[in-house]
Amino acid sequence: MIQRLLAMAVLAAAQMLLALMLYRSAIEAYRQMFGGIRRDISYGLQLQHSLYLFGALAVCNAVWLLSCRSRRSGLIGFGVCLLLWATFWANAFASMPYRSLLVVGIGTLVLAIPLLVLLRFRRPGQVADVRPGNAA
Repeated sequence: MIQRLLAMAVLAAAQMLLALMLYRSAIEAYRQMFGGIRRDISYGLQLQHSLYLFGALAVCNAVWLLSCRSRRSGLIGFGVCLLLWATFWANAFASMPYRSLLVVGIGTLVLAIPLLVLLRFRRPGQVADVRPGNAA
């Protein structure tokens, strides 16, 4: 049980760090190629609040993926997280479509990587059962 919780925490932390690193790298690459970025208070506030939301979604995604028993369940969990992430950013698409697309794309990529890796190397229903008396 502790190993599973530790794996969930590591996966969630890795997702959050990867998303932050990819976003910062993309913004820095844009600054190097095209110069400064227009600063909007509303976008900055939404980006700040999205860090909390993405952290919660990364935790939910990690818990769901490491405890799901089928590929379909993993896809449903990913879809729910993706839908919440895209819905949160839907209002910013009208005013800043490229920046919003960047954030939603990075979030989608980071949420999808564990799904692809875990479901690639695990058969549906293959969950480590740690109850006494259950030999794998």
